[in-house]
Amino acid sequence: MPGRLSIATKFFLTYFVITGVALSFAGMAGYLQFRKYAMDEMDGNLQRQARLVSEVLRPLLDVPSPDRGKIALEGDRIGKDLEIRLTIILPDGTVAADSTVGASRIAGMENHSDRPEVQTALSGKTGISLRRSMTLREEERYIAIPMLSGDRMVGVARTSVPVTLLSRRLDRIRAITWGTGIAAFLLMLAGTAVRAKHVTGPLKEMTAAARELASGNFGKRVQVGTGDELEDLGGALNLMASRLEQTISQLEAGKARLATLLENLSEGVVVIASDRTIRMMNREAGKILGAAGAPAEGRTFTEAIRHPDVLAFVGGWLKGENPAPRETFVPSRTGDRTVRLSGTTVRYAVEQGADLLLTLRDLTEEKRLARVKSDFVSNASHELRTPLTNIRGYLEAMQDAQREGGPIDPAFLSIASASALRMDRLIEDLLELSRAESGQSPLEIEEIPLRAFLEHVAGLHRAAAESAGKSLSVRGEDIPLRADIRKLTLAVSNLLDNAIKHGREGGRIALAGRTAEGACVLEVADDGPGIPPEHLPRIFERFYRVDTGRSRDLGGTGLGLSIAKHIVESHRGTLQVESRPGVGTRFLIRIPGMG
Repeated sequence: MPGRLSIATKFFLTYFVITGVALSFAGMAGYLQFRKYAMDEMDGNLQRQARLVSEVLRPLLDVPSPDRGKIALEGDRIGKDLEIRLTIILPDGTVAADSTVGASRIAGMENHSDRPEVQTALSGKTGISLRRSMTLREEERYIAIPMLSGDRMVGVARTSVPVTLLSRRLDRIRAITWGTGIAAFLLMLAGTAVRAKHVTGPLKEMTAAARELASGNFGKRVQVGTGDELEDLGGALNLMASRLEQTISQLEAGKARLATLLENLSEGVVVIASDRTIRMMNREAGKILGAAGAPAEGRTFTEAIRHPDVLAFVGGWLKGENPAPRETFVPSRTGDRTVRLSGTTVRYAVEQGADLLLTLRDLTEEKRLARVKSDFVSNASHELRTPLTNIRGYLEAMQDAQREGGPIDPAFLSIASASALRMDRLIEDLLELSRAESGQSPLEIEEIPLRAFLEHVAGLHRAAAESAGKSLSVRGEDIPLRADIRKLTLAVSNLLDNAIKHGREGGRIALAGRTAEGACVLEVADDGPGIPPEHLPRIFERFYRVDTGRSRDLGGTGLGLSIAKHIVESHRGTLQVESRPGVGTRFLIRIPGMG
């Protein structure tokens, strides 16, 4: 209807008038009250300062012949210190001091006995006046008090400040008052506009909310607080939206949980639709199949999967053959993976086709561990069988000699004893390796000078090196070494023992230590025959020997390098080997944390 005022406009105009009138009255009353307070405060300050001046200057006036020059100078000083105009007036109206006029011009000032505040002070009361100064030609506020010596009037102390000072202060207060009032007025008007919108907008809000719910925004809510049927309608709309949102959220949460579970499974999972497109492929499946780079969803399975055996298995399921689970080899950058393939049919509805759920389990590590375990048992049994056979054989020979009444060859006892010692070393090495691999023996970190550590380890092997005709040199920096000294001694000893046993006759062995890039580097080098390149990747395996027969003849167990590697790794370090056939071999131990 033309010319009709809306409720929002009525609310706005009403609040505009009421707020404007109320704030105007409040601002005016506040300003007048503060003006009175400021005047009272100024009068109080001037009166206190006048009394202070009276007490200070009374002794100069209470003499038969006051020294007016001294009084003028003292008045100038006090007036400047208090930042006010200070005037000292004798009982006859003569001005003795005026801090604004100055001592040099005091003689030219007129008699002040006719000043109203001075007249009041000369009558024994406090004089107050607001008038234009005839000396300075400006409005000032005056306070004058009598200066008495007993009952005798010795002078008048008058203090004053320019009215402009008070005016400037009141101007600032007026600006603050009106500024605050206007800001409050505008704020209240804004609040009125918001309130008007809250009163007149429920239907518009509910209409907009209904449109958003229809578009899929189930989180939309209306806030209607009118206390009538509109509020009931808004509550019903909110309840419907809440139920819809709860249902959708449950579905989304279930979908997210399923996606997270599938994505973090240790097995690969691929869902292939009946139209041969991939609905889902988790991270592990992409890694196994080499399809982790590009998203596979929406592509045909022949595009995402390139391995013939896997394609044949999937093809069999899609043809309805339901092939049994099988193991196959899937090539990868690190070598062939052993993968177990299995499938099952997933049907969502009767009218829809069935999907294939393909699972891929990487058995490569399981197969490797089983092989390592089998090799370990076989190697350990073989290593123990040889000394046991020797011991049993020579014991039987000694029994035969005893039955025949002949002497027992001492060589039999020495050989049996050597075989027993070899078994003891082998068992000790196995126990040490087991402790190192299990991590059940915590490191006992100590600090020792690196040079002292190297000399200690070299001292354990110097006799053996000299017996083998080899020279053993030590070179180390003067720095502290923090490590489990017992275990690290064992690791370095194993490396030195190998260098002594396998180095060339009359060769040189070097044991050195230094710091490099915040780590301690220990080096064991020899100039022996070296290690062929094909053996280097496996020399740290348990029971692995480059020269099997020679190693056993020298009393080795085949576990020394494996123990050394585990000890170094328990220190978060690395053990590396460099070797050139005919030149020599160098082992490098790097222990971090020495920076």
